[in-house]
Amino acid sequence: MIAEERRRKLLSALSKNSALSVGKASELLKVSRMTVHRDLDALAAAGMLRKVHGGAVALPQAAQSNAARPFDERAPAAAPAKRQIAKHLAKLAEGARTLAFDASTTVFQVAFALKPPAAGGSLFILTNGIPLFQELNRRNAGFRVALTGGEPHPRTGSLVGPLSVKCVEGLRFDFAIVSATGWMQEDGTVNDSTPEGVAVKQAFMSRAAKKVLALDMSKVNFLAPYQLGRIEDFDLLVTEDGVQEVKDILKRSRRGESVRS
Repeated sequence: MIAEERRRKLLSALSKNSALSVGKASELLKVSRMTVHRDLDALAAAGMLRKVHGGAVALPQAAQSNAARPFDERAPAAAPAKRQIAKHLAKLAEGARTLAFDASTTVFQVAFALKPPAAGGSLFILTNGIPLFQELNRRNAGFRVALTGGEPHPRTGSLVGPLSVKCVEGLRFDFAIVSATGWMQEDGTVNDSTPEGVAVKQAFMSRAAKKVLALDMSKVNFLAPYQLGRIEDFDLLVTEDGVQEVKDILKRSRRGESVRS
């Protein structure tokens, strides 16, 4: 059973009972408790349920449609994969002069992997992620780092709203690097958890020479409420497995091959 099917069954079970234990979920899906925990973590990160000790509870429908877990709660999910993605992103960004980074916990890991600019070089980074801005400044590695304007989102550690979008006017980036809650391979949509976050990411992408989607493999075939775009809107996909050209992924998809082929 693929991850998307498992997660749909978990949400269906929660819609009927309001609460679900890890043990019951393991029996329902016929998978290990560890697999259930990973699925619940992913669903909770997307704001689709609330994970509690021993299982999960359902959220009201209104909360599901416009929610994301707080930054500090999302950061540990798939942490090894995020660190590996950050290494690939740091290598990809070598030689760049201007970068736009979103406020995701995946892209946050780049703060620890990004190399300082070469002697005499300059690297300007714009982000709407408050933790990322703070960490890049704490490193004091020679980056020029700017934080967008905007209003603090109550959960995501980001600045959002019209001021965040407007601040990119007149700017150009070598790379806009963003993450998302999920990518549905079947229909090609890339989706996220909040409309405010989507607006800022789209603004970054509109000003970039190269658009990069950073996504760990647990998010492939994972559905979220708000569409960020389509996979073909990006130039590169970076997962824990490495950097792939989106045009190559689309060619393989037409042949019925998976993203890991």
